[in-house]
Amino acid sequence: MRLNVINYLACPECKSGFLLSIYKKTKNRVVEGELKCKNCGKKFYIKNEIACFASCKKKQFERNARKLRKTTVEQEVPKKWMRFFSKPELTALKKEWDFLLSVVKKAKPTVHLDFATGTGRFLRNIIPKTKGEIVALDNGYGTCQELRYFLKEIRKYKRVSIICADARKMPFKNGAFNSISSWSGLDEPKMKDAVKEAKRVLKRGGYFAASGTHYQKGSKSFLLAQKHGIGFLNKEMIIKTLKAVNFYKIEHKIFYKGRWNEEGDYLPVFGDLYITYAVKGKK
Repeated sequence: MRLNVINYLACPECKSGFLLSIYKKTKNRVVEGELKCKNCGKKFYIKNEIACFASCKKKQFERNARKLRKTTVEQEVPKKWMRFFSKPELTALKKEWDFLLSVVKKAKPTVHLDFATGTGRFLRNIIPKTKGEIVALDNGYGTCQELRYFLKEIRKYKRVSIICADARKMPFKNGAFNSISSWSGLDEPKMKDAVKEAKRVLKRGGYFAASGTHYQKGSKSFLLAQKHGIGFLNKEMIIKTLKAVNFYKIEHKIFYKGRWNEEGDYLPVFGDLYITYAVKGKK
């Protein structure tokens, strides 16, 4: 975690600031440390340059480490994952990413948040778009560790800080960020809370942009997603949520419609219609 990120952090329980104890550091980063809430006294830890507000147990990381590293080395670093997409799908994905990237501010003093970052496939496109700070948030410690490795491998780690936390309970101060993005983050369960949190931690005048998948009403995919609390199954659902938390200048775009042709995936269900979309709104 970069040293100045302490200025944006707040206790996820009571939203107060932290006292930072540094056990190990480099010139610009905390490698190992402790964050103690000034109000409620709750403690969180910085491990291997990652600020941990979710479970950050080593064994958890080791279970999936080999699989993640294989994917990073063989697909993510050389961008070979693109072979799994058809030309229409890749064209649609580029348009979706351009839509999300449109909220990122170029200027150096700005701070951008990307949540549900994963191992960095979309994040690598954010970095050249801004001269400012970037905070990446994901709920899995193993994923955060792999993201760090990936960014170092592609030499894009310099301005990025990684936070392991739940986007539905963000450990940030009110109005901390100039812009916020999330690629496919809206496909996670109960993300209405993450949209509310995004509004809270965004500066006034800043934009939030995120993407996900819609399903045909009544389809197996729709019913399965509904069962697991995935809330933005159609345009009306996501627009309603953005309006409810008082985003304005709301824009919704569809980028691709097709039948899912990968057997064995949980969602979407093989053969079902799926629609990739993105939304953005201004605070």
